[in-house]
Amino acid sequence: MRLLLSCISTKHSVLKQHWNRASEHVQCPLTVVGSHEKPKEDTGGLLCLVENMGCSQKTVELKMAAGMVTSEKGVFVTSFAGVHEFDTDQGIIRRNVVSLPLFNALHSISRTRRGYLVASTGLDLLVEFNRDGQVLWSWWATDHGFDLTPTGFRRVIDKSADHRTLRYGTLQQTTHVNSAAELPDGRFLATLFHQGMVIVIDRETGEWQPVLEDLDHPHAVRVIDEEHFTVADTIRGRALLAKINGKKRVEEEIETGTSWLQDCRYDANFNCWVLVDGKNSRITLRRGRSGKKTLAQFDFDPEWRLYEAHVL
Repeated sequence: MRLLLSCISTKHSVLKQHWNRASEHVQCPLTVVGSHEKPKEDTGGLLCLVENMGCSQKTVELKMAAGMVTSEKGVFVTSFAGVHEFDTDQGIIRRNVVSLPLFNALHSISRTRRGYLVASTGLDLLVEFNRDGQVLWSWWATDHGFDLTPTGFRRVIDKSADHRTLRYGTLQQTTHVNSAAELPDGRFLATLFHQGMVIVIDRETGEWQPVLEDLDHPHAVRVIDEEHFTVADTIRGRALLAKINGKKRVEEEIETGTSWLQDCRYDANFNCWVLVDGKNSRITLRRGRSGKKTLAQFDFDPEWRLYEAHVL
């Protein structure tokens, strides 16, 4: 198995200091996670190509590298305000293949039947676009009932502005929507970090309804077949395999022993889970849908704030 690992920061200690300072000034429930401002320091970022069961690792610098998905010419990787393309054969990055004024603090990216879907997290926004940079569909959380921030302020966004150089803290956002994926029927699943739930969104109307609730700051929703999706119950450290429809949603629950499961991915080709521990800068491979047997564990520099692992 070959993995491409994204690190949203290579200065984890700087992030921790920022979060500690910010938490002293947060006037909201203790369950809320985030800060009003982004760190002013350069926090780095990189991609790491992991081969030969971790024995071979090659890195390339990419600031705030986050979501990844297979593209026409390699792997698309999001950063703060652009989508770049990593050529896995040559080990080079084509920078800003797509960069739009609506891109702000980009997190996950996934394929759709028409193009790509990205979480523009800083704007509480989902954007579907094609390789030419044409916007195909968008969904603003603030237009669909999510207009209040966790601290109770009403958010108003200038949709005509260029947001690529602006920085909005997590607590300035109403949902911190951080991942989304298209369902076989054309609807979209999305994770709402602040609300602790996965929702399904109708493409035509933008109307939504909850699919999975009572999660602790979720990430990394992925559709794995016509009936199932996976999602990270982040702070509880659980990787969940759930049904899209039906009363009993969760079919498998994998305990990962961390207080920050940044990413989880079930790969049917290898019949294993790829689990990304953002707290301890670690990737673990677990066998089968139930994830009971550990196959391998890769430990990285503790200064790396891991974001996502993409199976090549």
